[in-house]
Amino acid sequence: MDIDMILSMVSNPTRRRILEALVREPCYPLQLSREIGVSQQAIMKNLDLLEKNGMVVSHQVTSTMGPMRAMYAPTSEFTLVIDMRNRMFVANIIEEDEAGVQEEIPKTENLDGARQEIAQIDREIEALERERSALVRKREQLIYSAMSKLGGNMTYGHRDLMYQLLN
Repeated sequence: MDIDMILSMVSNPTRRRILEALVREPCYPLQLSREIGVSQQAIMKNLDLLEKNGMVVSHQVTSTMGPMRAMYAPTSEFTLVIDMRNRMFVANIIEEDEAGVQEEIPKTENLDGARQEIAQIDREIEALERERSALVRKREQLIYSAMSKLGGNMTYGHRDLMYQLLN
C-alpha cells in the first residue's frame, strides 16, 4: 500500500469513522449512515473513494427486504507509524505478513476471560510502544551528538549529506 494514499484516506474524519465501523463488521451504506450520523450520499462518496484506493471492497448480498444490496468490508490490515522528532522524520507502513507464521486463535471460555486476555495484550503493546519511543529518542540523541561534533563551518549540502549517511 502507498503511504501517501493511506494518509490521504485517513485524513478525512468521515472516512476514519467509516473504517472504524467496517473493521468491527461489514456494513451496508444505510447502516453506516445511521451509525455515523452522516448522509447516505456522503457515505457513498467516501466508500467509493475508499474502494477506488483499495482500502475497502464491496460485494452484493441478497436482502430479505428487496433487491440485492452492497455490503462493504476492509481489504487489508496494516499499522501506520510516523516518527517526527528533531533530526528525524520517518513514516512506515507495517503490512500484515500473510506468508508469516499464523498464530493459533486463542480460545477463551467466557467473555470475562476474553476481556482479561485483551487487557493483557493491550498492556504488552503499550510497553512495546514505550520501549520503541525510548529507542527512537536514543537514535535522535546519537544523530545530534554526531552532528554537533562536525563543527559549524559546514555548508548545508555537507550537513544534509551527513544526515543522509546517519539515516
